[in-house]
Order: sequence, then C-alpha cells, then structure tokens
Amino acid sequence: CAGGAGPDTPDRLRAAVTEPDPSPSEVPGGRTFSLEGRPAPGLYVLAWLLSFAGGALVLIGIQASPDARGQLVLLGLIALALGLSSGSGYQVLARAARRPPEAYRGPAPALAFGVAATIGTAGGLLLGLLGLFDPEGASGFLIGLLVVGAGYLATVVFLVVRTGALRWSEMGWPSGPGRIARIAWDAVFGAAVTVPVVIPVLVLAAVLATILGVEPTERIPTVATRFDALLVIVAVAVVAPVGEELFFRGFALTAWQRDIGPRRALVRSAIFFALVHVLNASGVTFGQAVGTAALQFAVILPIGFVLGWAFQRHGIAAAIAGHVGYNGALLLLAMAAQQVAVQSA
Repeated sequence: CAGGAGPDTPDRLRAAVTEPDPSPSEVPGGRTFSLEGRPAPGLYVLAWLLSFAGGALVLIGIQASPDARGQLVLLGLIALALGLSSGSGYQVLARAARRPPEAYRGPAPALAFGVAATIGTAGGLLLGLLGLFDPEGASGFLIGLLVVGAGYLATVVFLVVRTGALRWSEMGWPSGPGRIARIAWDAVFGAAVTVPVVIPVLVLAAVLATILGVEPTERIPTVATRFDALLVIVAVAVVAPVGEELFFRGFALTAWQRDIGPRRALVRSAIFFALVHVLNASGVTFGQAVGTAALQFAVILPIGFVLGWAFQRHGIAAAIAGHVGYNGALLLLAMAAQQVAVQSA
C-alpha cells in the first residue's frame, strides 16, 4: 500500500488512541458554549463571532437588492471562511493538547469541508462579480471546478499538512525510489476496479429515477465545439477527481482511519462523500427536490465505497485513477446522448 494508507496501519494506530475526551476543548462548540478549560479561548470566541457574522451577512445578502446582493454575500462568505478556519485552528490546538501523537490531531473533516466549500464558493462568486467567467459555459464550468479544487487544496495544505496533523505520505501520496512504477500500477488497479461500476450505477439510477419519478441531475454544460468538449472533459475527468480525492479519500478517510479503524472509516467516508453531492440536488417542488437528493445519494454512495476501498489498498493514485475512469466513462456517455439529442431535434 502506498504512503501508509493500507488497512493494517489504522488498527495499529487505533490501539494507541484513547477514547475521545468529551470535554468542551475537543470540538469548536462542544456541548456548551464555555471558555473554561479551553487551550485557546480567544481563538474559540473569534471562530464563533466570525462564523455567526458571516452566516448573518450571507442571509442578509440573499434577500438584499440585486445591486448589493453579490457584495454582501461575498463579504459574508469571507467572514464565514475565516470563522471556520479559526475553528479548525482551535481544534488543532485542542486535540494536540489532549490526544496522543499516534491519533489524528487535526480539524474534523466535516469542519474542514465547510472551510473548503466556503473558499470555493467565495472564489467563484468573486470571479463572477468581476466578469471573468460565465458559469453556464464550458470555460466557466472548468474555472468553477478549478476554484473548488483550489479550496480543497488550500484547506488540506494550511489546516492539515502545515499544522502537522497529517503528512502527504500518510495521505497515500507515493514517495521514495520506485514511486513512478508504483503510481502506474496503482492507477491501473484503481481504473480496473472502478470503471466496471459504471453500468450497475446507470442501471440503479434508471430504476430509482422511475420509482421516485425524477430525472438524474444534469450538471455539465452543453458543448457546441470540440474545444468546449475538451474543456468539459478536463474539468470532469481531471480537475474534479484530483480535488475530490485529495480531500475525501486522502484527507478525510485517512483522518477517520486513525480514530475508528479502516472499516468504519470507509463507511463514514462513503456516506460523507454522497451527502456532499446531495448539495447539488434541486427540484421545482419540495417533493421533487427530495426525490432528486435521494437519487443522487443512492448513486454516489457505491462509488464512494469503491474509491475508498481502492485507496485503502493502493493509495491516492488508485483513487484518482478510478475517479478519472468513472467520471470519464459517464461523461462520454452523456456527451454521446447530447449529440444524439441534437441530431434528432
């Protein structure tokens, strides 16, 4: 297994990890809002103040006039990102004081995702306000995913790696002599176990869509030229897999393995991955939105398990290659269906 991501490592580490301390210092909020016993009370208060202020600004901005809406929401997102980052920093300090070195001592993956998502949303909104990209076009679609990926990368670098919570090698990134050959083999393994999942997932999606009375969410722009098609392929089959695997498997799954072992971590990470993708679901009515969300969750969950399983055995290269193959296969089928629809119209 590359980079210490194998299933044996968490069992060894888990034996050295004590039960989580239920004191208020363990998490940003704890069970009560109290400063007693906290290692960095100022940072804790700052995290809450900025998060509340940012959330309030976002809500106000959404209901403001169109002229001021974008600026207010952007300010709110920036404040929220700073607040969540402060909460993540507080968790690092609190866990470093209360957990043994063998345990995971960084920010909770759910909190870190909040930071990454807020950074990505704020970055996309800023570019939109500056008129630098059209989110409906192929180029805007690529830029949007690049911004999201930058949010994942910045979060992992500054809140996980730079704080000493995890090293790149511990997150499955190969290092040392012979890593090129290992990367190649890991990539072949990942693609080989993931691409065959495409057909069962499509069948499952079709069955559930019929039962729920909804249609799968279409999130790729219509391509008019070969260049547009190339941009969409790069976005879906390269940028999105690298960013998501960096965060959901390399970081989140590794962090959970430290505390709860490989099997429970695999289940938790797959559910987390599916829940995050539910955020993209929408519908005209409440019932349609719920049905679309249920469909999205059921379709994403199996691939989350497969990618996590590949990661645990062959590291991040296997997970990225598997994600690339899966997304690429689905994208080619979707683009082919678009072309058929255009020609028959």
